[in-house]
Amino acid sequence: MVEETFWIDVFDVDENAYPPRTQYNDTAIMEIANSIHENGQRDAIHVIPNPSKPGRFIIGDGWTRVQAIRARDLQDRKVKAVIHYDLTEQQAAWLGYAENEERRGHSDYDRALFFKKFRDNGWTWDQIAHETGIPIGTLYQYSAYDNLDVDLVDFAKRHPEKVTVNAISHFKRLTELKDRDYAVEVCRHFVDEDETFRWLKQKVEIASEAAGKKSGRKKSQVNFQRRFPNGHFRLRTDGQVEITGTISPERLEEFNALIEKSLAPFFVGPEDGAEPSSPTSTGQE
Repeated sequence: MVEETFWIDVFDVDENAYPPRTQYNDTAIMEIANSIHENGQRDAIHVIPNPSKPGRFIIGDGWTRVQAIRARDLQDRKVKAVIHYDLTEQQAAWLGYAENEERRGHSDYDRALFFKKFRDNGWTWDQIAHETGIPIGTLYQYSAYDNLDVDLVDFAKRHPEKVTVNAISHFKRLTELKDRDYAVEVCRHFVDEDETFRWLKQKVEIASEAAGKKSGRKKSQVNFQRRFPNGHFRLRTDGQVEITGTISPERLEEFNALIEKSLAPFFVGPEDGAEPSSPTSTGQE
């Protein structure tokens, strides 16, 4: 890796077009500023030369430190930086993502926005899975943030530790089963009353049962089907999928892997289980 370490003007650092973290707050910035004021800048930031603005740089990792130094006019407005000459802006962004995950994991909302920027630029979930090391079936859940109601987005931004990707998947499901007003009201109660994830899951189950009764549980017409020697696949017009058949024991693992990869883009609802937790911040960002 071609790199050098310099002290550069903190106002010569531009934001990355693919920021791993979008949620910053004044308290966090001031905490970092106080740390730098008392102890100096412990870790260098990581930047690349800005190809369209000679003499300027694009941040890879350390945007919070940049904001902290700017806010308090620290270090004569200089920041210690490792300059990477062989990275693209996207590669620099992934460097920042990896560093952030080690220090203090991103919120699910930040991850969703970060992944979406790459998806909008042609990246596949497979590529993102390779870059992050996150199983592709887990990554697909972040699709729940796509075209999300603005009020639910607001809750996700203001309460990132409570309104996680699993919760968002449930609220989106409630929107489908009932309507957006009901989903937003359940979300508000979930946050204000600090309800458990089990409580939220029960809300979805109740709404799902009510929707089934309302429809009379009649099976819709077959939209597409395929018959095979050992089974059949059927897709109905209401979206219900039916798969029946027999898999030989020696090919069960192969079948499980292929079926997960095939169905994950469409079955984005969360599995049962505890909410993921984020590691605690241990240093300057």
